Amino acid sequence: MRRDGCDLVGMTGMPEAGLARELGLDYACLAVVANWAAGCSADEEITLAEVLAHVEAASAGLPALFDALLG
Repeated sequence: MRRDGCDLVGMTGMPEAGLARELGLDYACLAVVANWAAGCSADEEITLAEVLAHVEAASAGLPALFDALLG
């Protein structure tokens, strides 16, 4: 994927997006990146603490984002 220019690979959303398109529904996805480098290095182990720290950091701005989108 990196050779194709990808910086991020999502693991969910495609089934929902495809079904929404088939049904003519609008679809949007807001994803939190919680694991920045799974599978990128055989030498480094990713810990649950690191994943949870990424989730916490990324989630901090969600209330303001939701207010802006829905307010």
